[in-house]
Amino acid sequence: MILCGANIVAGATHDPADGKARRALDIEITAGAPLAVPEKSPTTYKWNVSDKELPLLGLPEGHLTPGLDHSLSYPLDRFNFPIFQVLSYDAERSIYVLPSFSAEGMSGHVIEFAADKKNTYLSNDGSNIQLIDRDTLKTVRAGDGTSYLFVRYPDGEFRCASIKTPNAESLSLLYSANGLMLHGVIDSTGRTITFDYSKNGIESLTQTWMANSRGQSRTWAVGDQAASFSAGTVKYSHALNFAAKVVPGDATVHEYTPEMEMSDKMLARIFGGPQAIAAANGFEPAGLATEYPLYRGDTVGDDGIQRRGHLSSAMHLYGSPDGKSISPLYVPSGFTQHSDQPSPTDAVVLFYYPKLGNLKDVTLAVFHVADFQISYEGERVRIGNIGGPGGSSSAYKHSHIEFYRGNTSLPSPSARARLRIDPARVFSPEPDGR
Repeated sequence: MILCGANIVAGATHDPADGKARRALDIEITAGAPLAVPEKSPTTYKWNVSDKELPLLGLPEGHLTPGLDHSLSYPLDRFNFPIFQVLSYDAERSIYVLPSFSAEGMSGHVIEFAADKKNTYLSNDGSNIQLIDRDTLKTVRAGDGTSYLFVRYPDGEFRCASIKTPNAESLSLLYSANGLMLHGVIDSTGRTITFDYSKNGIESLTQTWMANSRGQSRTWAVGDQAASFSAGTVKYSHALNFAAKVVPGDATVHEYTPEMEMSDKMLARIFGGPQAIAAANGFEPAGLATEYPLYRGDTVGDDGIQRRGHLSSAMHLYGSPDGKSISPLYVPSGFTQHSDQPSPTDAVVLFYYPKLGNLKDVTLAVFHVADFQISYEGERVRIGNIGGPGGSSSAYKHSHIEFYRGNTSLPSPSARARLRIDPARVFSPEPDGR
């Protein structure tokens, strides 16, 4: 278990463009100035990262002290990092600055990172904390191997998006679409923390977790409001009521937009039955939280290399939001060639279209086809059901769909990335041509 101190402090931010100090909390300070010291000893909270049967954050039975959004922190070497704070750049001194406070929580500290070698900065306080600069991504790495990924959000600020421990445990910090507000935290097992805001800041905190195979949910009030607790009533796969789609810090796309949702619904109507759910914009359905990572699009690692995800220019089709139901499987009419039978391993069926959706000269590959048949039903052709070989388990049933340029046989895995077409582009509301 990892201990964390929570205190009410004031931090500093610097505009990366001009280095001018900007207000971060209630009190404005400059880099290197001491943070405000609490008048009394702070409450110590426990991050139960390793104790999977407990809520992610150990909290007292009673109400929480107001100002949680200014104070909640996570251990960083011999300091504690307030997770609502930002990583800033002081252009005048050519250093990065990160607000923190001492492990005991009784004194403020600003960690300053000075240039060491190419794309690398080191803290100048003797702690030897490292910062790796990858343009829009900054990774802070502590001596024990814990890494903190900071991502530039639309307002230009670098906020902590994920924390990974040496034991491969991880926390993802979830923000509003514009990146200005931290809505919650989820760990690698699916435990969640949700912050509920009012005009005065956080008014309550809700946690969900699994204990003895039963979903648990509890809400802690901040200040004088009533709290609540429920046991056995939380469906684990729907625990994230604060964010239908969870985005990890290394994602190249940081929000699931209404346009993406509209695209997924359109593709579900084209390829599936009445209750079908499509995942074609890099995000899995929220109901599959315990089976799949919710984001499966492109990512950028600490080395700065962009890597393709399983749903980068590909889609999944499910029969229901939790992925457990069967759906009939359709393709659009208009193909001029198709496979005689599904392939023996992943049950792939290929269809060639002189024109498909907005594009011309397209091969459609449908994986995991069950009960294969060709049956024309108006503008669609039923080809069977989802959940064929390679696409079915006790936890979910799906089919995987890809689109390739040209009239091609099934490409090798190494060649698919070059030939794939984004499904949302094939059937986008506005044709973009070729």
